[in-house]
Amino acid sequence: MSSTIMEIKKRYDEISYESLFKEHSRLIYKLIINFVKSRNINLHSSEIDDIYQEIALKIFKNDYISRYNAEKSSFITWLNIICRTTAIDYYRKKLRWMEAVLTDAHPHNSEGGLDTTLFSLPAGVLTDRQAEVVTLYFKEGLIACEIARKLGITSRTVRSIKSQALNRLRIHYGASAPLTETDGPRLSERRKAS
Repeated sequence: MSSTIMEIKKRYDEISYESLFKEHSRLIYKLIINFVKSRNINLHSSEIDDIYQEIALKIFKNDYISRYNAEKSSFITWLNIICRTTAIDYYRKKLRWMEAVLTDAHPHNSEGGLDTTLFSLPAGVLTDRQAEVVTLYFKEGLIACEIARKLGITSRTVRSIKSQALNRLRIHYGASAPLTETDGPRLSERRKAS
């Protein structure tokens, strides 16, 4: 056992998850933040907290404390590997969700594969109405006519708001450049063709 684990065992008479997280919560946060910064991953502080919670669940659920082997690695290396792999898993889930949103794929319910627990919109990017429409479409799984009925607007307006919101999200996440006039024929060119 590592000196860290032995010290926890001496202080608390046994190695418990509570004592592990009481002693090393700062270290875990630091490992997460260092990894995220080293990979230039832009995460909100609430997402860092989510990753921390997933690490705690992973250590508890898989009984990692009993499986720790000091001969294979130091305690900090062992903890760093758990933090790093959990952060990677979290980020990949988020990317899959964003890919589904940005490609304007038909929404899936949580039974269908899209993990709605990761549904979070970046603050300040969308208007309240855009956020409401996107949430109803992707998280609740409603279609345009259902959203229109719920909000008291037309289906066409819902589709327009959703399209504007997705464009803003694409720009925010750097998924594509905004459309410009050069992307299509100019008005003067269209008139000549007819």
